[in-house]
Amino acid sequence: MYLLLFSGRYVVDHGVVSHDPFPTIEHGAEWLNQQWLSEVGFYATYKAIGITGITVLYAILLAIPLGIALALLRRKSAAAMVFLTALYVPGLLAIIHPRAAGFTLLLFSLLLAAVAVACELVRVPDRVRIRPGWAIAPIPLLFALWANLHGGFIAGLLLIALVVAGLIIDRWRGIRGTVEARRVAALAASGLVAAVVVTFATPLGLDLWTYVASFRNSALSVASTEWEPVTQSLAGTVYVAVAACAAIWLWWRTPRPRAAMPALVTAGMLVFAAASMRNIIFVGPALVLQMVAALPDRSAAPSRIVLAAASAAAAAALVVYAVLGPADNEHVGYPAVQYAIDHPPATGRIAAYAGPSSYILWRRPETRVVIDGWLEHFTASQLRGNFGLLHGTIADPGPVVRKLGVSAVIAHIPQAVERLQEAGFEARFTGPGGTYLVRPAADAQGG
Repeated sequence: MYLLLFSGRYVVDHGVVSHDPFPTIEHGAEWLNQQWLSEVGFYATYKAIGITGITVLYAILLAIPLGIALALLRRKSAAAMVFLTALYVPGLLAIIHPRAAGFTLLLFSLLLAAVAVACELVRVPDRVRIRPGWAIAPIPLLFALWANLHGGFIAGLLLIALVVAGLIIDRWRGIRGTVEARRVAALAASGLVAAVVVTFATPLGLDLWTYVASFRNSALSVASTEWEPVTQSLAGTVYVAVAACAAIWLWWRTPRPRAAMPALVTAGMLVFAAASMRNIIFVGPALVLQMVAALPDRSAAPSRIVLAAASAAAAAALVVYAVLGPADNEHVGYPAVQYAIDHPPATGRIAAYAGPSSYILWRRPETRVVIDGWLEHFTASQLRGNFGLLHGTIADPGPVVRKLGVSAVIAHIPQAVERLQEAGFEARFTGPGGTYLVRPAADAQGG
């Protein structure tokens, strides 16, 4: 969140720039700031209602996609709606703290709803005078917005590709009631137009795809596990396995002849999630298409159940708020970080985790740090050096300290603190959450 706030503050004050303006080790280098609009939104919200307000609004943002999914299932059984909710909520743990990915979950759900309407998997109420094919028209505009909010638009392009592929397979198989050819062509065209739109609707232009490719950085795993395969987490593996079992059961329940498209969408998103933990948020919403296709309709939409589900979503938002907030607008909660802000080194940079580094830049923008929250922006060598110092995995910290210009470190792993002290660092403050170490020799020599 603090990454979004300090970046948003800069964009509001100076506009979108192509170089890194922050005092990190990559200062002045090319800065592919793809999610600039999210940053502006978070910062504007902070200015209006503070960080506590961000906490509340973000909780609501996470609840809205569930509301969309339940609306698509409004003619199904209460058990189906309860199961979807139970599957949706654990996926939120991947993005539970305020971040730009929340917008991706919302826009993915809107895209899913447009696809469901266009493919006539759900009935549009009679009072809403809209033809199913019209739901395709706004898709490129949705992607134009998405490409400026978060890089998760890749999941949206994948969704369209899976839907079109599934519809083509179903038409080839001669499945009765398959979407007409011209609408399949319109969906395919919308995907192609969306791919063009995301390229030219952002300040990055063609460099947008360079930004997407930056997530192939081999050292991201030393900083975060969210880019790692789901198998690195037992909970994540169980979650994907449960979703896969549900998909198989829904396939078995689907009336014959079974359409391939809904199952193909679920399978594709399960593979997407298995490849990277951060994609687990798409599993629950993607399963909606299979549930709509497999489960029988009630004679009338259960309005009371929809109202109860909406109430449950509101309650979930309040629970998230109760867990994460009200946030302190001024202090991050780790005394060592606060001490570093109040006592920065005279020269050199502070090595710390991405969260504390971003918070430091938010509170004291001129403080020099090694990295900030833009992990993909840094080289593999820089990330391994920074986190090697923090994890205590570098036997001789000296060469890395000199290469990165480190004169202070915020560490909490005992082995890291011990090795840094052996390298000449002194512990200036120790408290809950970490130790702030400074290298006096570097200060005396001007860094």
